[in-house]
Amino acid sequence: MSQPHPEWNTNPSSVHDTAVVDTTPREKSASMALLWLIALIAIAAAGLAWYKQSAIDTTPLASTPTPIVIPAEETVAAKQEAARSEQRRSEAARRSTAAVTPRATAPRPLASNPTPRYPTEALRAGVGGTVMVRAEVDSNGVPTDVAVVERSGHRELDRAAQAAVRKWRFEPAMRNGKAVSSTVQVPVDFKPI
Repeated sequence: MSQPHPEWNTNPSSVHDTAVVDTTPREKSASMALLWLIALIAIAAAGLAWYKQSAIDTTPLASTPTPIVIPAEETVAAKQEAARSEQRRSEAARRSTAAVTPRATAPRPLASNPTPRYPTEALRAGVGGTVMVRAEVDSNGVPTDVAVVERSGHRELDRAAQAAVRKWRFEPAMRNGKAVSSTVQVPVDFKPI
């Protein structure tokens, strides 16, 4: 008796199914590795996009000098020496009969002046230095002429210092109790973090 359809054959030794394609374990592992690689690239791209979006301009302004820590033994000796010198000064002041008042004072930058903006390129490169800026200050404390006297060796730092001092205000120089115009040299420090 012959069966009309070969698919209905129940004898396992005579089954020759060519429609079902089995994947070998090697093909499965290669496709999983490809999927993992694609996922890893997608995560890296998302992380890079997030990093670039969240990057805030955190360029610090010109920093203040680092405090110097002195050991306790040196501090005690320094305090004793300061007390002795203060005692000598007070004795000398008592001996002097005439009160000495300064006839002229130099202009000084105001404490409320903004610190110079650290140039981004110089900060990224780790470049630092000190720029000496000369400012001619009028009797109102406004700089009229600003020039770089000693360069830091980096053009960006020199320009940033000069631009900052132009925006500053000064306590004007005093001569015989009156505000007068004068010239002052101001050091501007840039120290990379």
